[in-house]
Amino acid sequence: MTATVLVLNCGSSSVKYELIAPAGGDDGVHLATGVIERIGEGSSRVEHVAADGRAERSQPVADHADALAVMQEMFDEIGPPLASAGIVAVGHRVVMGGRYFDRPMLVDADVLARIGELAPLAPLHNPPNLTGITVAQEVFPDLPHVAVFDTSFFADLPAVAATYALER
Repeated sequence: MTATVLVLNCGSSSVKYELIAPAGGDDGVHLATGVIERIGEGSSRVEHVAADGRAERSQPVADHADALAVMQEMFDEIGPPLASAGIVAVGHRVVMGGRYFDRPMLVDADVLARIGELAPLAPLHNPPNLTGITVAQEVFPDLPHVAVFDTSFFADLPAVAATYALER
């Protein structure tokens, strides 16, 4: 199979994912997509869509580690199997990169520490983003993991556009 990228967006109570075969230009071929919602809330909604089918079900999903295990089950059940999908990297959406990150970064110990430091600026987002990266590194230990920061899209704004006017 073609080289693919697994993209993860781990939120406070959800994991959204997509398997993409990059193509020329801005688009890629979307091989599968899914969502696991209401993680840790008793009964979670799981949805997976791929060329070979679609599945939606409710089941308990205790935490993000459990969610990634459920995601792998969905790929095994509906397809395409991750073991033969040719995954070359795992991409992670991270909300807050602060002034540290103005571009996608290969995840290492320093990047993980900085994401954690920035948690007070995005308390509903950065902690689950960090958890998702850590769990995914355990699930896919031999793949490079890349963090893409929402804030990097605005890193080159001029100060006049990026600064809020506040009363003293």
